[in-house]
Amino acid sequence: MKEHITISQLSQLMNVSVHQLRYFEEKGVLYPSYTEKNQYRMYGLHEIYQLSHILMLRKLNVSVAQIEECLTSYTADDYNQLLENSLHKVQDEIASLKLLEQFIHKVLKEHHNSTQQNNEYQLKLLGPRHLKLWFAFESDHELSARDLFEQQPTPPQLFENDLHYLLDSGQVKLCYETTEMTETADCILEEGSYLCKHFSVTEDAEIEHEIQQLEHYVAQHQYEYLSKIILVEKSYLSMFNNNIL
Repeated sequence: MKEHITISQLSQLMNVSVHQLRYFEEKGVLYPSYTEKNQYRMYGLHEIYQLSHILMLRKLNVSVAQIEECLTSYTADDYNQLLENSLHKVQDEIASLKLLEQFIHKVLKEHHNSTQQNNEYQLKLLGPRHLKLWFAFESDHELSARDLFEQQPTPPQLFENDLHYLLDSGQVKLCYETTEMTETADCILEEGSYLCKHFSVTEDAEIEHEIQQLEHYVAQHQYEYLSKIILVEKSYLSMFNNNIL
């Protein structure tokens, strides 16, 4: 019984395509133990272990070109450094995926809440929010793409954040939430009861109408203003309907 196996058998054993095995041979990192007269490539235990080494390096995102260098000249210290670098990259990827998971949960929750509110005013107890000022503009100024571009630096993950428009004495302060310490925040929205309404618009005039409706509602119910009007833009919810914001 033969001690060696064919390329297709090696492919099945190591769960890698024949095409990939031929590519490794072409790049000089894995050769058959020998080639039979019928041109069948034959592989033994040595090649199996070498292939497992190659596949581990590929899993660490080492290029095939660099693998040849690894196999021929890397020391134990080199491999230790390679693994530590790969670990740091994996940890960064995990952190990014956790942020993405949190964002997906946020979008799903916000969308669910928006479909349950039926455009009615609600008193909500909200916790404190720390805001950083991006820039301010006059309330009669119509925002443009140029305005956003010229205001550097741009907030991180710009349209994944809730943008807060604080209306104050004819001026609008455009802010975003931050997790930084209180003393570095430009504005703090205190914990308390806020009169809230979720609404969607297709043009700016509808926002003006909503603000007038809010002021009328406050006067009608004899509420006392303890803070300025705040518009919170959740642009990520537009993915559920591209025509509205």
